[in-house]
Amino acid sequence: MFGTSDIHSTGDTFVDILNNDAGSGAGTIGSDATITLNAANITTGGNFNEFIVNSTGGHIAGAASVTLALSGDLTSQGGAFFDIFNDNGGMIGGNATISANVADVSLAGALVEVIINAGGNIVGNAGLNATAGTVTVGTTDLNVGIDNTSGSIGGNASISFDASGDINQTNGNTFFQILSDQSGDVAASIGNDATVTVSGANILTSDQLYVAVENNGSSIGGNAIIDFTATGDITGNNTFFVIPNVGGSIGGDAVINVNAANITADSLLTQIDNTGGSIAGNATINMNVSGNATVTSDATFQILGSDGAAAAAINFNGGSYDAGGTFLAFTDGDGTITFNNASAHADVLKVGALGTNGVLNISGGNLSADTTLKLYAGGSSGTINFKADVTLGGNSAKILAANSVTIFNNVTVTIGGSTAADVYTNNANYTGFGGNESTTGTFAGAGANDPQPLSSAPPFGSTNVKTQTLPSTNVTSSGKGGGKATGPAINISSSDQLLSLLDGAVLGPGGKITIPGSKIAGNWRDSSGINAAGRLNAGRRAADIRDAHSLPGRRLP
Repeated sequence: MFGTSDIHSTGDTFVDILNNDAGSGAGTIGSDATITLNAANITTGGNFNEFIVNSTGGHIAGAASVTLALSGDLTSQGGAFFDIFNDNGGMIGGNATISANVADVSLAGALVEVIINAGGNIVGNAGLNATAGTVTVGTTDLNVGIDNTSGSIGGNASISFDASGDINQTNGNTFFQILSDQSGDVAASIGNDATVTVSGANILTSDQLYVAVENNGSSIGGNAIIDFTATGDITGNNTFFVIPNVGGSIGGDAVINVNAANITADSLLTQIDNTGGSIAGNATINMNVSGNATVTSDATFQILGSDGAAAAAINFNGGSYDAGGTFLAFTDGDGTITFNNASAHADVLKVGALGTNGVLNISGGNLSADTTLKLYAGGSSGTINFKADVTLGGNSAKILAANSVTIFNNVTVTIGGSTAADVYTNNANYTGFGGNESTTGTFAGAGANDPQPLSSAPPFGSTNVKTQTLPSTNVTSSGKGGGKATGPAINISSSDQLLSLLDGAVLGPGGKITIPGSKIAGNWRDSSGINAAGRLNAGRRAADIRDAHSLPGRRLP
Protein backbone atom coordinates (compact mmCIF):
# COMPACT_ATOMS: atom_id res chain seq x y z
CA MET A 1 0.00 0.00 0.00
CA PHE A 2 1.23 3.45 -0.92
CA GLY A 3 -0.18 6.64 0.59
CA THR A 4 0.86 10.22 -0.14
CA SER A 5 -0.54 13.66 -0.85
CA ASP A 6 0.40 14.49 -4.46
CA ILE A 7 2.50 12.50 -6.92
CA HIS A 8 4.41 14.35 -9.64
CA SER A 9 6.52 12.63 -12.29
CA THR A 10 8.28 14.10 -15.30
CA GLY A 11 8.34 10.72 -17.07
CA ASP A 12 6.65 7.34 -16.77
CA THR A 13 5.40 5.99 -13.46
CA PHE A 14 5.25 2.27 -12.60
CA VAL A 15 3.65 0.54 -9.63
CA ASP A 16 3.65 -3.20 -10.26
CA ILE A 17 3.96 -6.79 -9.06
CA LEU A 18 5.67 -9.24 -11.45
CA ASN A 19 5.03 -12.92 -10.77
CA ASN A 20 5.34 -14.46 -14.21
CA ASP A 21 7.87 -16.98 -15.53
CA ALA A 22 11.32 -15.36 -15.41
CA GLY A 23 13.07 -18.28 -17.12
CA SER A 24 13.56 -20.45 -14.04
CA GLY A 25 9.97 -21.49 -13.40
CA ALA A 26 6.66 -19.81 -12.73
CA GLY A 27 6.30 -17.45 -9.82
CA THR A 28 4.23 -18.25 -6.74
CA ILE A 29 2.55 -15.96 -4.21
CA GLY A 30 1.13 -17.84 -1.25
CA SER A 31 -1.65 -15.39 -0.37
CA ASP A 32 -2.97 -12.18 -1.94
CA ALA A 33 -1.26 -9.89 -4.43
CA THR A 34 -2.38 -6.34 -3.71
CA ILE A 35 -1.45 -2.88 -4.98
CA THR A 36 -3.21 0.05 -3.32
CA LEU A 37 -2.23 3.62 -4.14
CA ASN A 38 -3.89 6.49 -2.24
CA ALA A 39 -3.11 10.10 -3.08
CA ALA A 40 -4.57 13.52 -3.63
CA ASN A 41 -3.53 14.26 -7.23
CA ILE A 42 -1.29 12.44 -9.71
CA THR A 43 0.44 14.32 -12.53
CA THR A 44 2.84 12.59 -14.92
CA GLY A 45 4.83 13.67 -17.94
CA GLY A 46 4.61 10.14 -19.38
CA ASN A 47 2.47 7.05 -18.88
CA PHE A 48 1.03 6.05 -15.53
CA ASN A 49 1.15 2.26 -15.02
CA GLU A 50 -0.32 0.16 -12.21
CA PHE A 51 -0.42 -3.58 -12.87
CA ILE A 52 0.05 -7.17 -11.72
CA VAL A 53 1.64 -9.77 -14.01
CA ASN A 54 0.89 -13.43 -13.23
CA SER A 55 1.27 -14.87 -16.72
CA THR A 56 2.84 -18.06 -18.04
CA GLY A 57 1.96 -20.39 -15.20
CA GLY A 58 2.16 -17.87 -12.39
CA HIS A 59 0.24 -18.79 -9.23
CA ILE A 60 -1.44 -16.44 -6.76
CA ALA A 61 -3.12 -18.44 -4.01
CA GLY A 62 -5.46 -15.64 -2.96
CA ALA A 63 -6.90 -12.56 -4.62
CA ALA A 64 -5.22 -10.12 -7.01
CA SER A 65 -6.21 -6.47 -6.76
CA VAL A 66 -5.07 -3.17 -8.24
CA THR A 67 -6.53 -0.06 -6.60
CA LEU A 68 -6.12 3.65 -7.23
CA ALA A 69 -7.93 6.05 -4.88
CA LEU A 70 -7.47 9.77 -5.49
CA SER A 71 -9.26 12.58 -3.74
CA GLY A 72 -8.22 14.76 -6.68
CA ASP A 73 -7.33 14.35 -10.35
CA LEU A 74 -5.30 12.04 -12.56
CA THR A 75 -3.50 14.07 -15.24
CA SER A 76 -0.98 12.65 -17.71
CA GLN A 77 0.87 13.78 -20.81
CA GLY A 78 0.85 10.10 -21.75
CA GLY A 79 -1.70 7.39 -21.01
CA ALA A 80 -2.93 5.52 -17.95
CA PHE A 81 -2.78 1.72 -17.75
CA PHE A 82 -4.41 -0.45 -15.07
CA ASP A 83 -3.90 -4.16 -15.75
CA ILE A 84 -4.00 -7.66 -14.33
CA PHE A 85 -2.36 -10.25 -16.58
CA ASN A 86 -3.23 -13.85 -15.78
CA ASP A 87 -3.02 -15.33 -19.25
CA ASN A 88 -1.25 -18.40 -20.64
CA GLY A 89 -1.80 -20.73 -17.69
CA GLY A 90 -1.89 -18.19 -14.90
CA MET A 91 -4.01 -18.95 -11.83
CA ILE A 92 -5.59 -16.61 -9.29
CA GLY A 93 -7.19 -18.40 -6.35
CA GLY A 94 -9.64 -15.62 -5.44
CA ASN A 95 -11.01 -12.52 -7.11
CA ALA A 96 -9.21 -10.40 -9.69
CA THR A 97 -10.21 -6.76 -9.27
CA ILE A 98 -9.15 -3.40 -10.65
CA SER A 99 -10.65 -0.32 -8.99
CA ALA A 100 -10.04 3.33 -9.78
CA ASN A 101 -11.77 6.12 -7.91
CA VAL A 102 -10.73 9.64 -8.94
CA ALA A 103 -12.17 13.11 -9.40
CA ASP A 104 -11.37 14.02 -13.03
CA VAL A 105 -9.19 12.19 -15.57
CA SER A 106 -7.31 14.07 -18.29
CA LEU A 107 -4.97 12.05 -20.51
CA ALA A 108 -3.09 13.01 -23.65
CA GLY A 109 -2.83 9.30 -24.53
CA ALA A 110 -4.81 6.12 -23.95
CA LEU A 111 -6.85 4.90 -21.02
CA VAL A 112 -6.54 1.12 -20.70
CA GLU A 113 -8.15 -0.85 -17.87
CA VAL A 114 -8.06 -4.58 -18.59
CA ILE A 115 -7.95 -8.02 -17.04
CA ILE A 116 -6.29 -10.50 -19.38
CA ASN A 117 -7.25 -14.08 -18.51
CA ALA A 118 -6.85 -15.67 -21.95
CA GLY A 119 -5.99 -19.28 -21.22
CA GLY A 120 -5.94 -18.50 -17.51
CA ASN A 121 -8.02 -19.38 -14.46
CA ILE A 122 -9.62 -16.96 -12.00
CA VAL A 123 -11.36 -18.95 -9.29
CA GLY A 124 -13.50 -16.05 -8.08
CA ASN A 125 -14.85 -12.94 -9.77
CA ALA A 126 -13.18 -10.73 -12.36
CA GLY A 127 -14.19 -7.10 -11.93
CA LEU A 128 -13.27 -3.72 -13.37
CA ASN A 129 -14.60 -0.73 -11.45
CA ALA A 130 -14.07 2.94 -12.24
CA THR A 131 -15.70 6.00 -10.71
CA ALA A 132 -14.81 9.50 -11.86
CA GLY A 133 -16.08 12.96 -12.66
CA THR A 134 -15.14 13.95 -16.21
CA VAL A 135 -12.96 11.56 -18.23
CA THR A 136 -11.02 12.94 -21.21
CA VAL A 137 -8.83 10.64 -23.30
CA GLY A 138 -6.57 11.95 -26.03
CA THR A 139 -4.90 10.61 -29.13
CA THR A 140 -5.42 6.86 -28.65
CA ASP A 141 -8.14 4.51 -27.46
CA LEU A 142 -10.23 4.24 -24.35
CA ASN A 143 -10.18 0.49 -23.79
CA VAL A 144 -11.90 -1.14 -20.81
CA GLY A 145 -12.34 -4.88 -20.90
CA ILE A 146 -11.95 -8.44 -19.69
CA ASP A 147 -10.35 -10.92 -22.08
CA ASN A 148 -11.32 -14.44 -21.02
CA THR A 149 -10.68 -16.12 -24.38
CA SER A 150 -10.35 -19.86 -23.65
CA GLY A 151 -10.12 -18.93 -19.99
CA SER A 152 -12.14 -19.71 -16.89
CA ILE A 153 -13.76 -17.27 -14.44
CA GLY A 154 -15.53 -19.08 -11.63
CA GLY A 155 -17.83 -16.24 -10.58
CA ASN A 156 -18.95 -13.02 -12.23
CA ALA A 157 -17.20 -11.02 -14.94
CA SER A 158 -18.21 -7.38 -14.57
CA ILE A 159 -17.34 -3.93 -15.85
CA SER A 160 -18.67 -0.87 -14.05
CA PHE A 161 -17.58 2.51 -15.45
CA ASP A 162 -19.40 5.41 -13.83
CA ALA A 163 -18.67 9.05 -14.68
CA SER A 164 -20.71 11.88 -13.23
CA GLY A 165 -19.47 14.12 -16.05
CA ASP A 166 -18.66 13.48 -19.69
CA ILE A 167 -16.74 10.51 -21.07
CA ASN A 168 -14.87 12.08 -23.97
CA GLN A 169 -12.57 10.18 -26.35
CA THR A 170 -11.21 13.01 -28.47
CA ASN A 171 -9.21 11.17 -31.14
CA GLY A 172 -9.65 7.39 -31.20
CA ASN A 173 -11.95 4.49 -30.39
CA THR A 174 -13.90 3.58 -27.28
CA PHE A 175 -14.33 -0.02 -26.12
CA PHE A 176 -16.21 -1.52 -23.19
CA GLN A 177 -16.20 -5.29 -23.65
CA ILE A 178 -16.06 -8.73 -22.15
CA LEU A 179 -14.54 -11.34 -24.46
CA SER A 180 -15.14 -14.93 -23.44
CA ASP A 181 -14.84 -16.71 -26.77
CA GLN A 182 -13.62 -20.15 -27.74
CA SER A 183 -10.17 -20.25 -29.29
CA GLY A 184 -9.27 -23.38 -31.21
CA ASP A 185 -10.79 -26.33 -29.37
CA VAL A 186 -10.76 -24.63 -25.99
CA ALA A 187 -14.01 -23.00 -24.89
CA ALA A 188 -14.18 -20.24 -22.31
CA SER A 189 -16.44 -20.17 -19.27
CA ILE A 190 -17.88 -17.62 -16.85
CA GLY A 191 -19.62 -19.25 -13.91
CA ASN A 192 -22.21 -16.56 -13.20
CA ASP A 193 -23.08 -13.21 -14.81
CA ALA A 194 -21.22 -11.20 -17.44
CA THR A 195 -22.21 -7.54 -17.23
CA VAL A 196 -21.05 -4.28 -18.81
CA THR A 197 -22.45 -1.18 -17.10
CA VAL A 198 -21.44 2.27 -18.32
CA SER A 199 -22.88 5.63 -17.34
CA GLY A 200 -21.94 9.23 -17.97
CA ALA A 201 -23.39 12.62 -18.83
CA ASN A 202 -22.42 12.84 -22.52
CA ILE A 203 -20.51 9.87 -23.94
CA LEU A 204 -18.50 11.02 -26.94
CA THR A 205 -16.02 9.23 -29.17
CA SER A 206 -14.37 10.59 -32.30
CA ASP A 207 -14.25 7.22 -34.04
CA GLN A 208 -15.82 3.83 -33.18
CA LEU A 209 -17.86 2.97 -30.08
CA TYR A 210 -17.93 -0.78 -29.39
CA VAL A 211 -19.77 -2.23 -26.39
CA ALA A 212 -19.99 -6.02 -26.15
CA VAL A 213 -20.36 -9.21 -24.19
CA GLU A 214 -18.94 -11.91 -26.48
CA ASN A 215 -19.51 -15.60 -25.73
CA ASN A 216 -19.02 -17.39 -29.03
CA GLY A 217 -18.67 -21.15 -28.59
CA SER A 218 -18.45 -20.74 -24.82
CA SER A 219 -20.62 -20.57 -21.70
CA ILE A 220 -21.95 -17.93 -19.32
CA GLY A 221 -23.70 -19.52 -16.35
CA GLY A 222 -25.92 -16.51 -15.56
CA ASN A 223 -26.98 -13.38 -17.40
CA ALA A 224 -25.24 -11.46 -20.18
CA ILE A 225 -26.18 -7.81 -19.80
CA ILE A 226 -25.16 -4.51 -21.38
CA ASP A 227 -26.50 -1.41 -19.63
CA PHE A 228 -25.26 1.74 -21.36
CA THR A 229 -26.56 5.08 -20.12
CA ALA A 230 -25.91 8.68 -21.10
CA THR A 231 -28.01 11.23 -19.25
CA GLY A 232 -27.18 13.45 -22.22
CA ASP A 233 -25.99 12.33 -25.65
CA ILE A 234 -24.19 9.36 -27.18
CA THR A 235 -22.02 10.45 -30.10
CA GLY A 236 -19.82 8.19 -32.19
CA ASN A 237 -18.85 7.10 -35.65
CA ASN A 238 -19.79 3.44 -36.17
CA THR A 239 -21.59 2.48 -32.97
CA PHE A 240 -22.08 -1.12 -31.80
CA PHE A 241 -23.98 -2.63 -28.87
CA VAL A 242 -23.71 -6.40 -29.33
CA ILE A 243 -23.98 -9.74 -27.55
CA PRO A 244 -22.56 -12.40 -29.92
CA ASN A 245 -23.43 -15.88 -28.63
CA VAL A 246 -22.83 -17.91 -31.78
CA GLY A 247 -22.75 -21.55 -30.72
CA GLY A 248 -22.56 -20.51 -27.06
CA SER A 249 -24.79 -20.91 -24.04
CA ILE A 250 -26.15 -18.28 -21.66
CA GLY A 251 -27.80 -19.65 -18.53
CA GLY A 252 -29.96 -16.58 -17.84
CA ASP A 253 -31.10 -13.55 -19.84
CA ALA A 254 -29.31 -11.69 -22.62
CA VAL A 255 -30.21 -8.00 -22.39
CA ILE A 256 -29.05 -4.80 -24.10
CA ASN A 257 -30.30 -1.53 -22.58
CA VAL A 258 -29.34 1.69 -24.36
CA ASN A 259 -30.46 4.83 -22.55
CA ALA A 260 -29.83 8.34 -23.87
CA ALA A 261 -31.35 11.71 -24.59
CA ASN A 262 -29.93 11.73 -28.13
CA ILE A 263 -27.77 9.46 -30.29
CA THR A 264 -25.66 10.64 -33.22
CA ALA A 265 -23.73 8.08 -35.28
CA ASP A 266 -22.62 7.29 -38.82
CA SER A 267 -24.04 3.78 -38.38
CA LEU A 268 -25.74 1.99 -35.50
CA LEU A 269 -25.94 -1.74 -34.78
CA THR A 270 -27.72 -3.17 -31.74
CA GLN A 271 -27.67 -6.95 -31.92
CA ILE A 272 -28.03 -10.19 -30.00
CA ASP A 273 -26.64 -12.95 -32.24
CA ASN A 274 -27.68 -16.33 -30.84
CA THR A 275 -27.15 -18.24 -34.09
CA GLY A 276 -26.62 -21.89 -33.12
CA GLY A 277 -26.60 -20.88 -29.45
CA SER A 278 -28.92 -21.15 -26.47
CA ILE A 279 -30.26 -18.54 -24.07
CA ALA A 280 -32.16 -20.10 -21.17
CA GLY A 281 -33.87 -16.82 -20.33
CA ASN A 282 -35.06 -13.95 -22.49
CA ALA A 283 -33.25 -12.10 -25.26
CA THR A 284 -34.21 -8.43 -25.03
CA ILE A 285 -33.14 -5.15 -26.64
CA ASN A 286 -34.47 -1.97 -25.01
CA MET A 287 -33.87 1.33 -26.81
CA ASN A 288 -34.77 4.14 -24.43
CA VAL A 289 -34.20 7.40 -26.30
CA SER A 290 -36.03 10.48 -25.06
CA GLY A 291 -34.95 12.76 -27.93
CA ASN A 292 -33.52 12.01 -31.37
CA ALA A 293 -31.37 9.22 -32.78
CA THR A 294 -29.74 10.49 -35.97
CA VAL A 295 -27.84 7.94 -38.07
CA THR A 296 -26.12 8.96 -41.29
CA SER A 297 -26.37 5.54 -42.97
CA ASP A 298 -28.01 2.39 -41.54
CA ALA A 299 -29.63 1.71 -38.17
CA THR A 300 -30.06 -1.99 -37.38
CA PHE A 301 -31.71 -3.68 -34.41
CA GLN A 302 -31.85 -7.46 -34.57
CA ILE A 303 -32.05 -10.69 -32.65
CA LEU A 304 -30.65 -13.67 -34.54
CA GLY A 305 -31.39 -17.17 -33.32
CA SER A 306 -34.39 -15.83 -31.42
CA ASP A 307 -36.00 -19.29 -31.31
CA GLY A 308 -33.04 -20.38 -29.16
CA ALA A 309 -34.17 -18.09 -26.33
CA ALA A 310 -37.12 -18.49 -23.97
CA ALA A 311 -38.53 -15.29 -25.49
CA ALA A 312 -37.25 -12.45 -27.63
CA ALA A 313 -38.22 -8.78 -27.70
CA ILE A 314 -37.07 -5.50 -29.22
CA ASN A 315 -38.61 -2.43 -27.59
CA PHE A 316 -38.41 1.16 -28.82
CA ASN A 317 -39.52 3.26 -25.89
CA GLY A 318 -40.00 6.81 -27.08
CA GLY A 319 -37.66 8.81 -29.24
CA SER A 320 -37.44 9.72 -32.89
CA TYR A 321 -35.08 7.77 -35.18
CA ASP A 322 -33.82 9.14 -38.50
CA ALA A 323 -31.63 6.92 -40.70
CA GLY A 324 -30.19 8.14 -43.98
CA GLY A 325 -30.12 4.59 -45.37
CA THR A 326 -32.09 1.64 -43.98
CA PHE A 327 -33.85 1.35 -40.63
CA LEU A 328 -34.12 -2.40 -39.97
CA ALA A 329 -35.59 -4.06 -36.90
CA PHE A 330 -36.26 -7.80 -36.91
CA THR A 331 -36.24 -11.12 -35.13
CA ASP A 332 -35.44 -14.08 -37.35
CA GLY A 333 -37.72 -16.39 -35.31
CA ASP A 334 -40.39 -15.91 -32.69
CA GLY A 335 -40.28 -12.58 -30.97
CA THR A 336 -42.09 -9.35 -30.25
CA ILE A 337 -41.18 -5.91 -31.60
CA THR A 338 -42.88 -2.94 -29.95
CA PHE A 339 -42.92 0.77 -30.76
CA ASN A 340 -44.05 2.61 -27.65
CA ASN A 341 -44.73 6.15 -28.80
CA ALA A 342 -41.59 5.97 -30.93
CA SER A 343 -41.09 7.33 -34.43
CA ALA A 344 -38.73 6.28 -37.19
CA HIS A 345 -37.85 7.61 -40.63
CA ALA A 346 -35.48 6.22 -43.27
CA ASP A 347 -35.06 5.82 -46.98
CA VAL A 348 -36.05 2.17 -46.45
CA LEU A 349 -37.85 1.16 -43.26
CA LYS A 350 -38.36 -2.55 -42.58
CA VAL A 351 -39.66 -4.05 -39.36
CA GLY A 352 -40.21 -7.79 -39.17
CA ALA A 353 -41.14 -10.22 -36.40
CA LEU A 354 -40.48 -13.12 -38.71
CA GLY A 355 -41.13 -16.23 -36.60
CA THR A 356 -44.18 -18.45 -36.61
CA ASN A 357 -45.65 -16.53 -33.69
CA GLY A 358 -44.04 -13.16 -34.35
CA VAL A 359 -45.80 -10.08 -32.98
CA LEU A 360 -45.39 -6.46 -34.07
CA ASN A 361 -47.02 -3.91 -31.73
CA ILE A 362 -47.28 -0.27 -32.75
CA SER A 363 -48.52 2.10 -30.05
CA GLY A 364 -48.41 5.64 -31.38
CA GLY A 365 -45.73 7.53 -33.23
CA ASN A 366 -44.93 8.02 -36.89
CA LEU A 367 -43.20 5.48 -39.13
CA SER A 368 -42.17 6.86 -42.51
CA ALA A 369 -39.96 6.00 -45.47
CA ASP A 370 -38.94 7.67 -48.70
CA THR A 371 -38.73 4.52 -50.84
CA THR A 372 -40.15 1.43 -49.10
CA LEU A 373 -41.96 0.79 -45.83
CA LYS A 374 -42.59 -2.82 -44.78
CA LEU A 375 -44.21 -4.04 -41.57
CA TYR A 376 -44.19 -7.83 -41.38
CA ALA A 377 -45.23 -10.56 -38.98
CA GLY A 378 -45.39 -13.15 -41.69
CA GLY A 379 -45.46 -16.41 -39.74
CA SER A 380 -48.48 -18.68 -39.78
CA SER A 381 -49.65 -17.13 -36.50
CA GLY A 382 -47.97 -13.74 -36.89
CA THR A 383 -49.78 -10.59 -35.76
CA ILE A 384 -49.51 -6.85 -36.38
CA ASN A 385 -51.33 -4.85 -33.71
CA PHE A 386 -52.02 -1.12 -34.02
CA LYS A 387 -52.80 -0.18 -30.43
CA ALA A 388 -52.81 3.62 -30.70
CA ASP A 389 -53.13 6.21 -33.43
CA VAL A 390 -50.17 6.12 -35.78
CA THR A 391 -49.13 7.63 -39.09
CA LEU A 392 -47.37 5.59 -41.78
CA GLY A 393 -45.86 8.50 -43.68
CA GLY A 394 -43.69 9.40 -46.62
CA ASN A 395 -44.14 8.86 -50.35
CA SER A 396 -42.96 5.26 -50.13
CA ALA A 397 -44.76 2.08 -51.05
CA LYS A 398 -46.30 0.74 -47.85
CA ILE A 399 -46.77 -2.99 -47.30
CA LEU A 400 -48.37 -4.66 -44.26
CA ALA A 401 -48.08 -8.45 -44.10
CA ALA A 402 -49.21 -10.71 -41.23
CA ASN A 403 -51.57 -13.58 -40.57
CA SER A 404 -53.62 -11.09 -38.57
CA VAL A 405 -53.63 -7.31 -38.96
CA THR A 406 -55.58 -5.76 -36.11
CA ILE A 407 -56.42 -2.09 -35.63
CA PHE A 408 -57.73 -1.81 -32.09
CA ASN A 409 -61.03 -0.13 -31.28
CA ASN A 410 -61.05 3.65 -31.79
CA VAL A 411 -57.56 3.61 -33.32
CA THR A 412 -56.77 5.24 -36.67
CA VAL A 413 -53.84 4.31 -38.92
CA THR A 414 -53.21 7.28 -41.23
CA ILE A 415 -51.50 6.43 -44.52
CA GLY A 416 -49.39 9.35 -45.78
CA GLY A 417 -48.60 10.11 -49.40
CA SER A 418 -50.92 9.56 -52.34
CA THR A 419 -50.85 5.77 -52.59
CA ALA A 420 -52.96 3.37 -50.54
CA ALA A 421 -51.18 0.77 -48.44
CA ASP A 422 -51.08 -2.85 -49.59
CA VAL A 423 -52.31 -5.28 -46.94
CA TYR A 424 -51.59 -9.02 -47.05
CA THR A 425 -53.42 -10.87 -44.31
CA ASN A 426 -55.75 -13.76 -43.61
CA ASN A 427 -57.50 -11.83 -40.84
CA ALA A 428 -58.26 -8.16 -41.55
CA ASN A 429 -59.40 -7.09 -38.10
CA TYR A 430 -60.53 -3.52 -38.78
CA THR A 431 -63.43 -1.57 -40.26
CA GLY A 432 -63.62 -0.48 -43.89
CA PHE A 433 -61.06 -0.99 -46.65
CA GLY A 434 -62.07 -4.66 -46.90
CA GLY A 435 -61.79 -5.33 -43.18
CA ASN A 436 -64.01 -7.80 -41.35
CA GLU A 437 -65.31 -5.08 -39.00
CA SER A 438 -64.43 -7.08 -35.88
CA THR A 439 -63.02 -3.82 -34.43
CA THR A 440 -63.86 -0.16 -34.97
CA GLY A 441 -60.26 0.66 -35.85
CA THR A 442 -59.71 1.87 -39.40
CA PHE A 443 -57.38 3.47 -41.96
CA ALA A 444 -57.35 7.14 -42.96
CA GLY A 445 -55.41 9.38 -45.34
CA ALA A 446 -54.63 7.47 -48.55
CA GLY A 447 -56.21 4.42 -46.91
CA ALA A 448 -55.53 0.79 -47.79
CA ASN A 449 -56.35 -1.50 -50.65
CA ASP A 450 -58.60 -4.47 -49.98
CA PRO A 451 -56.55 -7.19 -48.28
CA GLN A 452 -54.95 -10.00 -50.24
CA PRO A 453 -53.98 -13.42 -48.80
CA LEU A 454 -50.79 -13.51 -46.76
CA SER A 455 -49.40 -16.11 -49.14
CA SER A 456 -49.35 -13.46 -51.88
CA ALA A 457 -47.13 -11.06 -49.92
CA PRO A 458 -43.83 -10.08 -51.50
CA PRO A 459 -40.73 -11.28 -49.61
CA PHE A 460 -39.53 -9.23 -46.67
CA GLY A 461 -36.15 -9.03 -48.38
CA SER A 462 -32.65 -9.22 -47.04
CA THR A 463 -32.28 -9.05 -43.28
CA ASN A 464 -28.54 -8.70 -43.67
CA VAL A 465 -28.16 -4.96 -43.88
CA LYS A 466 -25.57 -5.43 -41.17
CA THR A 467 -24.46 -8.25 -38.91
CA GLN A 468 -21.09 -7.75 -37.23
CA THR A 469 -18.46 -5.44 -38.68
CA LEU A 470 -15.81 -5.76 -36.03
CA PRO A 471 -12.30 -4.41 -35.61
CA SER A 472 -9.22 -5.53 -37.48
CA THR A 473 -6.96 -7.89 -35.55
CA ASN A 474 -3.71 -6.23 -36.59
CA VAL A 475 -2.29 -3.29 -34.69
CA THR A 476 1.27 -2.10 -35.13
CA SER A 477 3.02 -1.39 -31.85
CA SER A 478 4.13 2.14 -31.17
CA GLY A 479 7.57 0.71 -30.56
CA LYS A 480 7.65 -0.28 -34.24
CA GLY A 481 6.34 2.88 -35.73
CA GLY A 482 2.85 3.07 -34.25
CA GLY A 483 -0.38 3.54 -36.08
CA LYS A 484 -2.84 1.23 -37.66
CA ALA A 485 -1.67 -1.75 -39.66
CA THR A 486 -3.36 -2.91 -42.82
CA GLY A 487 -4.64 -6.30 -41.75
CA PRO A 488 -7.60 -8.50 -42.65
CA ALA A 489 -10.14 -5.71 -42.34
CA ILE A 490 -13.23 -4.75 -44.35
CA ASN A 491 -13.52 -1.01 -44.85
CA ILE A 492 -17.06 0.09 -45.72
CA SER A 493 -17.91 3.74 -46.28
CA SER A 494 -21.54 3.45 -47.34
CA SER A 495 -24.56 1.17 -47.21
CA ASP A 496 -24.25 0.65 -50.99
CA GLN A 497 -20.78 -0.86 -50.52
CA LEU A 498 -22.08 -3.08 -47.74
CA LEU A 499 -25.03 -4.35 -49.76
CA SER A 500 -22.72 -5.00 -52.71
CA LEU A 501 -20.45 -7.04 -50.44
CA LEU A 502 -23.41 -9.04 -49.12
CA ASP A 503 -24.69 -9.73 -52.64
CA GLY A 504 -21.48 -11.62 -53.35
CA ALA A 505 -21.47 -13.57 -50.09
CA VAL A 506 -22.59 -17.15 -49.56
CA LEU A 507 -25.91 -17.62 -47.81
CA GLY A 508 -25.93 -19.71 -44.65
CA PRO A 509 -28.76 -21.48 -42.80
CA GLY A 510 -32.01 -19.55 -42.92
CA GLY A 511 -30.68 -17.23 -45.62
CA LYS A 512 -28.50 -15.32 -43.16
CA ILE A 513 -25.03 -14.02 -43.90
CA THR A 514 -22.63 -13.79 -41.02
CA ILE A 515 -19.46 -11.73 -41.13
CA PRO A 516 -17.52 -13.20 -38.18
CA GLY A 517 -16.10 -10.86 -35.62
CA SER A 518 -12.36 -10.66 -35.33
CA LYS A 519 -10.62 -11.67 -32.13
CA ILE A 520 -8.86 -8.94 -30.25
CA ALA A 521 -7.17 -10.74 -27.40
CA GLY A 522 -3.72 -10.24 -28.84
CA ASN A 523 -4.33 -6.55 -29.31
CA TRP A 524 -5.45 -6.08 -25.71
CA ARG A 525 -2.33 -7.83 -24.49
CA ASP A 526 -0.17 -5.73 -26.79
CA SER A 527 -1.94 -2.48 -26.02
CA SER A 528 -1.42 -3.08 -22.33
CA GLY A 529 2.16 -4.18 -22.51
CA ILE A 530 1.90 -8.00 -22.53
CA ASN A 531 1.48 -10.50 -25.31
CA ALA A 532 0.14 -14.05 -25.20
CA ALA A 533 3.48 -15.65 -24.52
CA GLY A 534 4.03 -13.59 -21.40
CA ARG A 535 7.04 -11.82 -22.84
CA LEU A 536 7.22 -9.36 -19.99
CA ASN A 537 9.65 -11.23 -17.76
CA ALA A 538 10.39 -10.30 -14.19
CA GLY A 539 13.75 -8.92 -15.15
CA ARG A 540 12.59 -6.85 -18.08
CA ARG A 541 13.85 -3.29 -18.13
CA ALA A 542 11.52 -0.45 -17.26
CA ALA A 543 12.13 1.13 -20.67
CA ASP A 544 10.83 -2.00 -22.38
CA ILE A 545 7.72 -2.00 -20.24
CA ARG A 546 7.18 1.67 -21.04
CA ASP A 547 7.37 1.01 -24.77
CA ALA A 548 4.98 -1.91 -24.51
CA HIS A 549 2.45 0.07 -22.52
CA SER A 550 2.45 2.88 -25.06
CA LEU A 551 0.86 0.61 -27.67
CA PRO A 552 -2.58 1.74 -28.86
CA GLY A 553 -5.58 -0.42 -28.04
CA ARG A 554 -7.69 -2.30 -30.51
CA ARG A 555 -8.42 -0.32 -33.63
CA LEU A 556 -11.40 -0.48 -35.95
CA PRO A 557 -10.90 -0.29 -39.69
